[in-house]
Amino acid sequence: MFDIIIPILKMKPKYLHECLASLKAQQHKKFKCYIIDGSPEDWELYKESMDVINSMMKKDRRFEYHRHPNLDEPYVSEAQNYGLSLGSNPYVSFLGGDDFYYPHHLISMKDAIDAELDDDVGFWFSMVRVNSKTTLDFQTFKIGRVRSWLMNHYLSYPTMPKYLYPFFHKGNAIFMNGLVLKRKLVEEVGGFNVDYRIGEDVDMMMRIVVKGNYGRWLPYVGAYLRKHDGQATDSSRISKMSAEEKLQWSRQLAQKEVDYLEYKIGWKRWKTMDDWEKEVEANGGNPILQGDGNDKQLTGKELELEYQRLEKITGVKMTPAHYQLLRGITSGTYMDKTHFELLDEERIFLLRTDEETTKFDESDIVI
Repeated sequence: MFDIIIPILKMKPKYLHECLASLKAQQHKKFKCYIIDGSPEDWELYKESMDVINSMMKKDRRFEYHRHPNLDEPYVSEAQNYGLSLGSNPYVSFLGGDDFYYPHHLISMKDAIDAELDDDVGFWFSMVRVNSKTTLDFQTFKIGRVRSWLMNHYLSYPTMPKYLYPFFHKGNAIFMNGLVLKRKLVEEVGGFNVDYRIGEDVDMMMRIVVKGNYGRWLPYVGAYLRKHDGQATDSSRISKMSAEEKLQWSRQLAQKEVDYLEYKIGWKRWKTMDDWEKEVEANGGNPILQGDGNDKQLTGKELELEYQRLEKITGVKMTPAHYQLLRGITSGTYMDKTHFELLDEERIFLLRTDEETTKFDESDIVI
């Protein structure tokens, strides 16, 4: 019933083992898993990683291993499209090699899909539990902090009118490891845009939603997400980028804003990529990130025209309260303010020596 695509690149063997073991532990057994590996063969943990994969694949035809089609630049969007091309099951899911499913996830998805009566529902998504590990430096000692919470910013999704769905998906991530999609819809929109090195998931979801399809939120926790400094959107990784890498990263984010400008509320900075390029040039070649205080709110005649534009799109009379709600949903404010309400747990470690810090950094602490 399900094709599960797992793109990996220099994935820690321990994480990968836990990911694949979680599939073997699924209560629903009818799935196919495609592992797409972009790791170079001279990577220090390559052999250990292959040992994990081979041990999991042994005598289990549900698992297939494939090398990334572009090993020179093994981006995740290409890996996901390649995995999609290998399968044929009617439902697809994309799971990070450092994440895992809880044993009930696929059977819960199957039950929801079998019960679905609305043909416009194109995807189903559960809540995701997140684990994050950080180190706080107090000079004479350090504190290791592990936090866990539920990504629950879509709790109100079932109560939203359908016209709000494109606005919601523009500003709020649906985490891919808790998501199952109809294969035919993913293929109809051409899969992931390989020009995107970041945000390719939100882009693909928007292309599905603006066609008139939407999701069904399921009230259970189905998957586990690790946040760490190897991820594309991690702040520590971004801080280590070269100037050219940061420019390319910002350009792709800007392109996504331009592509879905219709669902950007109160926007007055730039409306084309030429506008963005001019802004970068005027700032000495450095991009000005969104949300840095330069995104001024519309006033006067501009605000009046924005109300008219939104009323035409939504078919709903705009009021100041309704307008601010839309701004919050599309800007990420809504998502930021609804993250930590259901569950927020943490463990604290006192790190008095470099040895203790190293041990904490290398440990896998799951709450």
